[in-house]
Amino acid sequence: MEREILSCLVLSGLKRIGSRTFKALVDEFGSGEMVLSIDKERVSKFDKTVVDIISSVKEEDFEKAYREMEKAQKLNIRIIPYTSAEYPRLLKSIPDPPPVLYVKGNSLPDENLLSVVGTRKPSNYGKYVVENLLRPAVKEGICVVSGMATGIDYLSHSVALEEGGVTVAVLGSGVDVVYPPESRKLYYRIQENGCVISELPIGAKPSKYTFPSRNRIIAALSYVTFIVEAPDKSGSLITAQFAHQYSRLILTVPGNINMPTLSGNNSLIRQGIAVPINSLEDLYTELPFLRNRENSSPYLGGEKLSELEVELLNFLGVPKHTDEILERFNFDSRVDEALICLVLKGMIQEEGGYYYRTG
Repeated sequence: MEREILSCLVLSGLKRIGSRTFKALVDEFGSGEMVLSIDKERVSKFDKTVVDIISSVKEEDFEKAYREMEKAQKLNIRIIPYTSAEYPRLLKSIPDPPPVLYVKGNSLPDENLLSVVGTRKPSNYGKYVVENLLRPAVKEGICVVSGMATGIDYLSHSVALEEGGVTVAVLGSGVDVVYPPESRKLYYRIQENGCVISELPIGAKPSKYTFPSRNRIIAALSYVTFIVEAPDKSGSLITAQFAHQYSRLILTVPGNINMPTLSGNNSLIRQGIAVPINSLEDLYTELPFLRNRENSSPYLGGEKLSELEVELLNFLGVPKHTDEILERFNFDSRVDEALICLVLKGMIQEEGGYYYRTG
């Protein structure tokens, strides 16, 4: 695995080899190590520039990657390459997953995740939502994924820790860089009951460019993203757009039309992008398969669900036509059977070619 980590670090460090190209190469040839060892003829299906870049890899590129591995070892940071079994399954499915993930703390959880984001300057209403909707959900076993920013992110991580739950912080800096600095205490607490992760190299400083990229990871890690409080043109709405692009369920609470910090919530509802949540019961209705901490299999009312059934339920947060469902799941032959099973279990209904959740 060390050789694979080294290879993925080398590839990720090459200029003009972005996350999308990296994914395409590794999916085609099986591993980062294989990509670096193939000849030009086998890479010819890719753009000539890509072939030339890979062919020009030098010993210095390997030395740089090796130094990064040494730094990670000294700082007790794990590097998880895209090809590892530890790499989050949902994150791997997006078009541009990080070639490697840096992880500090415990193992990265892969179940019962809920991404939670919001404004850095929450109102009393936003704080109320965290306290009265998110806190009880954490007690039910939900793991909070957020960005460790001030405001809603900070409150969400804190609630998870106070309830003895698990939480994951996705940083817009290197995993060893605490940002904002005033969150240093939270940074270390998260590592005790969860982990801090980043796609950026060790020591990387945050910038206005790294946070939007970070937001795509927050959206990708979970089946569901909860927008607590978001003004227009906020980072939270960028996260919502990523979640929408990935066909994930988006939840939010309706906001007072006189409060600018909630205008984004109302906009998401008006556009049909987010499902409005008005109560704790509404939240549980949208997250039925996240409520059983003891059983690793998602379930609803005692019914165990397959991974495909869980994904279908999330996708059907709003009614979808059969054609749209099949296209979203790449015309997987198992979809028809999964839809029938969900209908028989009373979890969804079909009408005029449209499927929708019954809860």
